[in-house]
Amino acid sequence: MIAARRPVQARLFDRSRLPDPLTFYPAELGALHGRGVWRSALCPFHKDSRPSLRVNVQTGAFRCMVCGASGGDVLAFQMQRYGLPFAAAAKAVGAWNEGHHV
Repeated sequence: MIAARRPVQARLFDRSRLPDPLTFYPAELGALHGRGVWRSALCPFHKDSRPSLRVNVQTGAFRCMVCGASGGDVLAFQMQRYGLPFAAAAKAVGAWNEGHHV
C-alpha cells in the first residue's frame, strides 16, 4: 500500500511555528486593552478612533465589531492586513520551512 503524499504547501507550512498571539498582536497593533482572553485594539482594516478590534490572545482569532474583519488566527490576520497569499503570509510570520523537503 502506497501512502498518500501531502501537497508541497502542506509539507512546508508548520502551524506550530506561528507566533504567540500575545506577542504578535501588540507588535502589530500597539497596546492591547482589557484583560482576559479577548482584548481590544485599534482596527487596522478601517479608520478607527476607538478600539473596535477584538483579538483572542490564546488562539489568535480576531473580529472587528465595526467593519466585520475577522479570522481564526494570526496567519489569517497577516493575510488580510497585508493582502498576502497563504505562503507569503506564512513566510512573513516564520511558519514556513523553506529548506524542508519531505
